[in-house]
Amino acid sequence: MTPKVRIVAALAAATLTFASSPALWAQDASHKLTALDEFQLQLPSDPQISPDGKRIAYVRRFADPMTDKRYSNLWIINTDGTDHRPLTTGNRSDVSPRWSPDGMRLAYLSDADGKQQLYVRWMDTGQTRAHHQSRGGPRRHRLVS
Repeated sequence: MTPKVRIVAALAAATLTFASSPALWAQDASHKLTALDEFQLQLPSDPQISPDGKRIAYVRRFADPMTDKRYSNLWIINTDGTDHRPLTTGNRSDVSPRWSPDGMRLAYLSDADGKQQLYVRWMDTGQTRAHHQSRGGPRRHRLVS
């Protein structure tokens, strides 16, 4: 897959996600934007195309009206628009997804255990493992096949 096609696929997936937000559906012309409407917005960011060019992992940001905080989870979608689903869920911050060179794993940063650290998800089984570090939080890692 050429870089231009990858960019188009990533933008298409992000647009699909953004356009599917309930806050953006056709509304009565008399409806004015309110503060609570912000909590209905879910915004995609950081799309990462798998090495085989068939899947896109991305960060989906949202706000929780009960805590008045912003969070993010990881989502995945096939480049043809099918199989759109969350990889992570919950009120936490999952960010910076990166594919391993063979596309079998996805590394990302998460505060799921209370502090931000590196996690690796095996895409075939769905198992996830945290890479605990003794000091200073996550460092730059490179996934090697």
